[in-house]
Amino acid sequence: MTKETADPNRIDLWYARLEDFTEEEQAACLRLSSPLERQRYEAFKSRDAGLQYLAGRGLVRTTLSRYRNIAPQDWRFLANRNERPFLDPELGVANLHFNLSHTRGLVACVVGAIEEIGVDVERRDRDAGLDELAPVVLAPVEKERFAKLPRDLQPEFFFAHWTLKEAYVKARGMGLSLPVQEICLDIASSPPTMSFAGAIDDDPARWRLWTLRPTVEHIVGVAAAPAGGQLSLNARQTRVINRD
Repeated sequence: MTKETADPNRIDLWYARLEDFTEEEQAACLRLSSPLERQRYEAFKSRDAGLQYLAGRGLVRTTLSRYRNIAPQDWRFLANRNERPFLDPELGVANLHFNLSHTRGLVACVVGAIEEIGVDVERRDRDAGLDELAPVVLAPVEKERFAKLPRDLQPEFFFAHWTLKEAYVKARGMGLSLPVQEICLDIASSPPTMSFAGAIDDDPARWRLWTLRPTVEHIVGVAAAPAGGQLSLNARQTRVINRD
């Protein structure tokens, strides 16, 4: 029995803490996974990375089943040439789209009737080599703002930008072919806004952006391009096996 409706004026963000990912849920995720997903899970050398992947498969399958009368194990997925996953058209499911992200300690899935939606999650305390990454990720004006910040405030600034840019790139389904240095964000505005330069052929006015901090350790960026002007985000914590 489905419980949720994909509303064109709302997108739903479901997230689960992996510290609560029990052995029973891990076994359930394996049972729900396709043979290829199980093969990929078993190929991970890092247990933590493998559990993140497994949790993502369980969360997306059980969450989608809240919106359609399809059993979690029966969902089938394809990917475009930039590895953005989407539902197999042979399922005959219309007006339902998703995007998934995970990092150490958290997995997040965004679902909606809008095709262009994306989510990215990162740890705010991640040791990512910010001095090396900032010139690659940030636009010129963002680099100036970053350089002027006290050292202890730079990670928060950087990851707020990174997650929103990654969410936008994932929503576009174009992967690394989009130069993120040509995306300029204003995260001080509420909600955040962005502008484009150079080769990015898009209208920034189409997009709605959100930054969330669901835990002390994590930051989440969400990007969506609604057909109309109004769009809300409904964020909910759940378990990896999202059936309640």
